[in-house]
Amino acid sequence: MKEHMKKLYRKGLAAFLSLTLLFSVSSCDIFDLDVNTDPNNPSEAAVDLLLANVLSDMSSSLAGGFNGTSTGFMAQTTASDDFNFSNASWNGTWNFLYSGPLKDLNELVLAAEAQGNNPRYLGIGQVLKAYYFSTMVDFFGDVPYTEAFQGDADSPIKEPAYDDDAAIYADCLSLLDKAIANFALTSTVAVKGDLIYNGNMTRWRKLAKTMKLRLLLQTRNVSDVAGQIQALVTEGDLITSSADDFQYEFPTAITPDFRHPWYQAAYAGGEAGFSYFGHQFMYEMLLNGDPRFPFYFHRQTTNVLNPDDPTDKQTIPCSQRTDCTYGYFVLNPNITNALFGSDPDGLSSSEEAYLAGIFGRDRADPSGIPNDNPIRTIPGSYPSGGVFDATAGSGGGNRGSSVGFFPMLTSWMTKFYLLEASITLGTDISKVAASETALLNSALTDQMNKVWDFGSRGQSVAADESTWGTVYSWPVTFKTRAALRAEVIAAYPTGGTPNARLAYVLKQAWFANFGNGIEQYNAFRRTGLPADIQTPLQLPRQFALRFPYAQDELNLNSKTPVIIYDNPSAAVFWDTLKFQF
Repeated sequence: MKEHMKKLYRKGLAAFLSLTLLFSVSSCDIFDLDVNTDPNNPSEAAVDLLLANVLSDMSSSLAGGFNGTSTGFMAQTTASDDFNFSNASWNGTWNFLYSGPLKDLNELVLAAEAQGNNPRYLGIGQVLKAYYFSTMVDFFGDVPYTEAFQGDADSPIKEPAYDDDAAIYADCLSLLDKAIANFALTSTVAVKGDLIYNGNMTRWRKLAKTMKLRLLLQTRNVSDVAGQIQALVTEGDLITSSADDFQYEFPTAITPDFRHPWYQAAYAGGEAGFSYFGHQFMYEMLLNGDPRFPFYFHRQTTNVLNPDDPTDKQTIPCSQRTDCTYGYFVLNPNITNALFGSDPDGLSSSEEAYLAGIFGRDRADPSGIPNDNPIRTIPGSYPSGGVFDATAGSGGGNRGSSVGFFPMLTSWMTKFYLLEASITLGTDISKVAASETALLNSALTDQMNKVWDFGSRGQSVAADESTWGTVYSWPVTFKTRAALRAEVIAAYPTGGTPNARLAYVLKQAWFANFGNGIEQYNAFRRTGLPADIQTPLQLPRQFALRFPYAQDELNLNSKTPVIIYDNPSAAVFWDTLKFQF
């Protein structure tokens, strides 16, 4: 039902965008009608409407199920953190993508090619095709590609073949080269329907080059890509400034509701419906005094549950188990001593009240789910547009700014790619930064500034983090951004082994890429890092090396491969680690 509603929402958004674009045309264009033209049978596709629809639908899909599940894989949330899927799990998503935005994208590329004078739209379509289909490969491995979308062709293909995942990646890299060439061409056609860069070709070119860096780095364990990556870095023109970030900002309208998926779960309507955040992620940020914490998370309660009360005990995290690491923060002496230097019974009332709201779950806790929606920690103001955690308060009620966004490829991600390239391939990064530590500092600066930018919108946030404890009566002390960065840089293992340096960098990326689990999931399969994430308490299935194919595909397309998604034999072509617990 939820997936069905999302489909209706997205179709509504497409209609809304269509009307918006229609009425952006001048009045003479609207009413100067050609009576010999049948408006119900246009001779060519409206590339601007196709582009807007593709960007909105794909961004919502990536920020929704793909992102949510990936953050669960990486222990930031509990979405599918036990890796237990069936072929029905991604059925609706698969059908929606191939019948909706991916098909629209194919039509966009074909229309731009057919028109012959549209290198800008064609280049944009090629970049998006490279991004979206490489992402499909990252999640599903082999997918229909060259024979896809031909069900209504003159010679219809009802059962498209599944292209080899490595071959799709190679074609995506070729598409990016073609896009870069197209962006260099002149055109009189103004780009409309661009919900991200507003037709700025310089930014689209930077995205194409940065995406090429991303795909090359992804394949570094199976191909010799060092020279190609070095050429990209030397040439420059990558996304190294936040002004060029490839990100999708969600509409804030309530009806129809196309706001950030996390916002919809935590704040739309009544009682919050968000699942849980991972305990380790929240605990380590608290322990580090990380000032991003009150932007990332919002506490709903200050009440401490009583373990002697049967009803309360059933609700307390991990109260039915003995193998939890974090459990219920406010009653865990390891946590209370680490944070406040006191056992639980020695906490002050303000310390108790604060910790009571840090309410999530240990990784893959198989306990039943009580009616604890009103007390779970929910998303804060970044990146979903919820509430900055000045004071604890319930979710729901459309609170917060609702200004949510999905960071797809950003300057800080680029800098993390370059750090990995420097560490593992010996890439010369001097054109971007003087050293690895300087580059790491730059990445963290960009990301933290983005957190403050989006997280402060519509909020009342004290400018000086060092005053937060006093201003908001918090018993915890958060460092300033500058102080945290200085601490991180000072501890960088400059003289350490490449693996030690990479492990340090990717642990920082784990904190920074909050809101884009796709980046974290890919990095983990590529490197096995960060390696200190809590082991799942229960493991009905092994680590998901990819997603299972949709049940409808297995039923209707005889060419659909039969795979076991958590078996090493099913790993995506670039995954040489094939991680198993």
